Amino acid sequence: MRKQMGAVGILLWGMAAGRAHAHGVVGQRSFIEPFITEDVNPKNEFVIARPEWDHARDGRTLSFGFGLEKKISDRFSLTLDSSWLDITPKPAAEPHASGFDNLGVTLKYAFCINPVHEAIASVALESTAPTGTEKVGAEQNASFKPFLLYGKGLNELPDALEYLRPLGVQGDAGFEIAIDRARTTALAHNVAIEYSIPYLQQAVHDFGLAWPLSNFIGDTEFNFEHGVNGEEQGRSKVFVTPGFVYMDRYVELGVAGRFPLNQAAHDELDWGVIFIVDLFIDDILPWTRWQPIGGMRPPTPMPGTASS
Repeated sequence: MRKQMGAVGILLWGMAAGRAHAHGVVGQRSFIEPFITEDVNPKNEFVIARPEWDHARDGRTLSFGFGLEKKISDRFSLTLDSSWLDITPKPAAEPHASGFDNLGVTLKYAFCINPVHEAIASVALESTAPTGTEKVGAEQNASFKPFLLYGKGLNELPDALEYLRPLGVQGDAGFEIAIDRARTTALAHNVAIEYSIPYLQQAVHDFGLAWPLSNFIGDTEFNFEHGVNGEEQGRSKVFVTPGFVYMDRYVELGVAGRFPLNQAAHDELDWGVIFIVDLFIDDILPWTRWQPIGGMRPPTPMPGTASS
């Protein structure tokens, strides 16, 4: 028992000691890994778990998402991700189903980073291979999605609005196109609005908040999907995903709710809960900072010292 308590103490000490942020850094701001919205920043990270519980009128779905992102260069990264799903239909006669979703592969390039304005913009291309189980709804056709990503902090607000400066925005927008006969196409746009307590403490006013509160970041996301072609043509779905995360140098932990905002979205979902456990592997395993372009890289600078 004493050894177990000692191990817990070491873990907590490590988390407290590592509370300075060094991931998704643009100027004085650290952008989080959002729940639904794509992260604008190329990173070395391992989303070891993204559990989600969705409740709908026709049944319940439990999914465990996971993904690995690796920097190829300072501004370019490759991501592999998928999820395992377990579906329980409400009609007892319907069969229970479980299996893996399709494999996603994403290339991301940050073409603009402006530390002074806390602004970043990236382009990405996501492709999905039909490797998943059809009975859990995995599409049996490949698809691809070119999209634009952006992030901006509100550091330029006047002094009268200084307590709004911890606000930041991330977003993505793009067309997902299936390689099928109908060329099924959907326009997706996600926006994440963040309020950073670490930014408040470090760049606006230090209220003396202790760990772990000093590492909390509020996050509310709005998720839009509009059918352009195929069965969902002309149909728009809107969801809101409010939550918060704890983020330090080594890990991001978060929880959020997921709710429909219009009838089309409500037809798909009554409510949901989503979690995230994201490991920043370049600080946990320093050898992962090696890049095919650029070789071994130093640790990411602290906010306010350089851009990521």
